[in-house]
Amino acid sequence: MNAQAATPSAASAAPPLALLCGASGFIGRHIACALRAAGWQVRPASRRSAPAVDYTRATHASDWQPLLQGASAVINAVGVLRDSRARPMQALHADAPCALFEACAASGVRRVIHISALGIDGGGPAARTPYARTKRQAEERLLALTAQGRLDGIALRPSLVFGAGGASTRLFLALARLPVLALPRCAFTARVQPLAVWDLAEAVARLAASSAASHAASHAANARPLTGLLELAGPQPLTLAAYIQQLRASQGRPPARALALPACITRASARLGDALPFSPWCTQSLHLLSASNVASPAALPELLGRPATAPAQFMQALAAAAQADAPGVRKPQNGRDEGGAP
Repeated sequence: MNAQAATPSAASAAPPLALLCGASGFIGRHIACALRAAGWQVRPASRRSAPAVDYTRATHASDWQPLLQGASAVINAVGVLRDSRARPMQALHADAPCALFEACAASGVRRVIHISALGIDGGGPAARTPYARTKRQAEERLLALTAQGRLDGIALRPSLVFGAGGASTRLFLALARLPVLALPRCAFTARVQPLAVWDLAEAVARLAASSAASHAASHAANARPLTGLLELAGPQPLTLAAYIQQLRASQGRPPARALALPACITRASARLGDALPFSPWCTQSLHLLSASNVASPAALPELLGRPATAPAQFMQALAAAAQADAPGVRKPQNGRDEGGAP
């Protein structure tokens, strides 16, 4: 792995341009801040951008060609947890990204960074969800185009992401305030490896910077950016119950009493969540949380050039971000959290 921390603007007079899909979303907003801090111009492509992008209709390569003009890199951070008529997973996770990747290959925009998810393969219920199936479709197309030599694509599979604005973060922080935790039984067995959204955003910016640097370098050097499939996880694997207890401890609260819900109640609560479109808890999220979501902790700090933020530091980092009136925080080389742009 060789993701250099070089600022891309140093390689040329004009800052390079990145097309950022999903720029108004939880992860996308933080990536936009990290890219700008690293010297990139960002062209947002989302429901709220100008022009707005309708991912349910942008399913042909020709739909993406105008947005790629002048771009040096493309980052796709589009993702939804709930399938709906207004935001169908097949279009948002698979059809539109595959069309985008084809357009990049046709336009000569080689560097594509795709945000996928950890735990979407295997043979369990989690891998059979529409979420996992559609995420894999986009990965497979990107990696196929990369194997053909038409793209320098990388698919990132992060574990559970913590940060301001995240739906799961809001849910877990709300649970951490309760004196009694009544959780599905899988929350006491399956493990997650939470990573901070500011770390993920900085890793994306560094991967983009390495591609800009290698593009500017002499072709004789055969410099190529990192490609393929890369799993990103935080430094500490935890059961979901232990993770919530950690968030609770970080708020200065004593351990909560934890109870495992019977399977019938868990399934009923998930079905109830299915009927509530605003709820992150549903049958699909139950399946996704039933399998462990862990990976080697080495990849993320290698990209960052520093240790990744540990779950015990998450709340301190959020407090620093709030004081700085920023959407997130960036952790510098000295290991202290500061308000800034991730």
